[in-house]
Amino acid sequence: MSSLLNPKENMSKETSIRLIQLLRFIPRYPAKRSLSNFRDYLNSLGFEVTDRTIQRDLIKLEKFFPLICDDRNFPYGWSWQKDSKEIDLAAMDKVEALSLSLAEKFLEPLLPIENYDRISNLFNRANNILESSEQSQLRRWRDRVRVVPQSQRLEPPSVNQEVQTNIYDALLYGDQLDVLYLKTNSKVTERRIVNPLGIVLMGIVHRLICTMDPDFKIIRHLPLHRFKKANSNSEPCAEPENFNIDNYLKKESLSFLRTEKKLKIELLFDAHTGFHLSETPVSKNQKYKEEKNGSIRITGTVADTEQLRWWILGFGENVEVIKPQSLRDEFVKRSNLLNRIYKS
Repeated sequence: MSSLLNPKENMSKETSIRLIQLLRFIPRYPAKRSLSNFRDYLNSLGFEVTDRTIQRDLIKLEKFFPLICDDRNFPYGWSWQKDSKEIDLAAMDKVEALSLSLAEKFLEPLLPIENYDRISNLFNRANNILESSEQSQLRRWRDRVRVVPQSQRLEPPSVNQEVQTNIYDALLYGDQLDVLYLKTNSKVTERRIVNPLGIVLMGIVHRLICTMDPDFKIIRHLPLHRFKKANSNSEPCAEPENFNIDNYLKKESLSFLRTEKKLKIELLFDAHTGFHLSETPVSKNQKYKEEKNGSIRITGTVADTEQLRWWILGFGENVEVIKPQSLRDEFVKRSNLLNRIYKS
């Protein structure tokens, strides 16, 4: 560190450590930190310094590192330059590099866009470490481990980048949104006021958990690609009392819940199709029974959702709905409709 600074200056060990901590605390542009931010941070680490000392330190560091001071608006703020080369202030071992490399694909769609851009250099650094270790077993692990979707592969919908950025920012800062939204099977957008409450990645579709006028009491989950415009209206987000995204998801809301009432189902599978349920039960209270003819009878309590119906339909003629009678009647009707379609 001292070799990067003025060699004629006799710095103490404490000064060197303070300068290193300053460099670590400087964010990448467009984020910035003021002198008071640096002072509070250094004080929390046990360095008692004045704003004047910090200012001198930053000016000194600016001579040797790609730093910028934004003095357009008060309070002034310091940043690393947008395209500056990553400075390795702390070594990253290969296990840390593997963790970041594997996490990259999953974090990208979940982080605020601006924040992801700022940490993408960490992912690049992690990948570079693994690439430079040709004999590393960890690199082999990264190249041999994948996550694949269980359902039919679909191409992701097209999402307007500006709209997504504005929605993510509104969620991040707690702002209300003025949007243009295109409902299912509609060709005309509608202007709505939206309170963003959360983002959920469901397969390849991002869904905004929110409330929307005219009824702010109803919590909805709306596909991000159907938002055609979205801008903060400078009003604070109005959240429902005691809203918790985990509690919302536990209610099977994203599975298109029909009713709050649970269903006690009884399904009859052929032997080959139903075997997987002996390993992955449909519910915690599932009962699995092999019949004399080889078929498998499954009973259990599940949520009354559209997703349940899609799941059963996916097995086609290899499953029969026995109970409840109301669900069996639904499938009788669906079967008759299918029969008509394929007869013609």
